[in-house]
Amino acid sequence: MQGVVPRPDVAPLLQQHFVALAADCDDAEDEVLHLAGMLEDAQMLPFVLFTGPDGRFLEGASGAVQPATFAKTLQRLADARRPQ
Repeated sequence: MQGVVPRPDVAPLLQQHFVALAADCDDAEDEVLHLAGMLEDAQMLPFVLFTGPDGRFLEGASGAVQPATFAKTLQRLADARRPQ
């Protein structure tokens, strides 16, 4: 996410609606391994995982993600949390 997070088209969404955490996959904690195991096609780093406030897995991606796609995912997840 290093190449995506500083981008002006992505950073505001991420900062306003999410808490970004980084984990070392070489020495991952059990919780990180559990979440990564929920990715069906987890084949390459980086893994991007989205969870709810309760830590429940929502969705994720493996490998490089285009900034526009990442921004759309962030917006969709943020919109889903807004009260109807």
